[in-house]
Amino acid sequence: MKREMSARRACWWLNVSRSWLKYMTRKKDEELAGKLMALAKEHPRYGVRRLHALLRRQGEAVNLKRVRRLCVRHGLLLKQKRRRKHRGIGAGVPCRAEYPNQVWAYDFVEDRTETGRKLRILTVIDEFTRECVEVEVEHRMNARFVAATLMRLFKERGVPRFIRSDNRSGIRRLPRDGPEFIARFLMRLFTIHGVTARHIAPGSPWQNGFNERFNGSLRDECLNLETFHNRNHARALIKLYARSYNECRPHSSLGYQTPREWAAKWRREDREKKDGCAGGGGARLAHCPPPAVREEAGPTPAKEDQPDGRMAIHDGAPVARQQSRILRVDEQSVSKKPQAGKFPARERVEVSGSL
Repeated sequence: MKREMSARRACWWLNVSRSWLKYMTRKKDEELAGKLMALAKEHPRYGVRRLHALLRRQGEAVNLKRVRRLCVRHGLLLKQKRRRKHRGIGAGVPCRAEYPNQVWAYDFVEDRTETGRKLRILTVIDEFTRECVEVEVEHRMNARFVAATLMRLFKERGVPRFIRSDNRSGIRRLPRDGPEFIARFLMRLFTIHGVTARHIAPGSPWQNGFNERFNGSLRDECLNLETFHNRNHARALIKLYARSYNECRPHSSLGYQTPREWAAKWRREDREKKDGCAGGGGARLAHCPPPAVREEAGPTPAKEDQPDGRMAIHDGAPVARQQSRILRVDEQSVSKKPQAGKFPARERVEVSGSL
């Protein structure tokens, strides 16, 4: 049975304001929706927040809730990924970066061409600035190729303090080279250039989370959307994506700035801070650290008392459970008296004979 009811009484029963029934929005969303759909077409794997950041960079004073409402209306929302919970061994990220070019991380990503031939992609990033230092694409990569790439980057960008990588790559090329991440040839080059190799614990990919995050973005926004005809085609598209990642793509953990913008801003602020501590810029010197006191030079020790200039290298494993044998530098081994168990076989025989 139908019964007529006044609008006032119906609004009272539904707990709705009467002014809401006659409300007509004055906002014109057609132009903004057109820009939003153009950005979504150009970057199909960008979410609401990153699309909002791109609109703000173009000069649009738009609210995040308005962008989300337009994305819902036009079907531009991305499906939420259901993440699985993993139980790992290691905890935390060892050796966090504190300034640019201190910690690099590198890893491999695999893909295939349209003919089914495998592609290996080497990605190197700076953990502090989130900048993609280099990407290389080849059909095969061994430790020699990785070492040549890193040596070229050392010459162009400087030598980092630490390099983080996985414990092993799982693919053995040559008996003399071994896996790419823990090859003895590569570890010797790191030792010569003063770089410390930091290998993550087995089964703990979150310890190399910065590089894994870049690899996920590379696969989601480039590899899954493109079909590569050959190696050169893949190399061109992937290097183009790396340039766009550094210069155009807003990064969520950097306040939606690009890695290049954030690195330039950090260097400018660091320079101003150093100039202020030196007395320039009108900074308050009370907040500057006191100058370091220079110790007086003592008598020069005798030649036989000085430690050997060559760094002692011994067999060891940088990860738990002794799962890999590599050459590693131990700071305690660079002393006059090596530790027990670190003597070479020839010296151990001489010591035992003298006793």
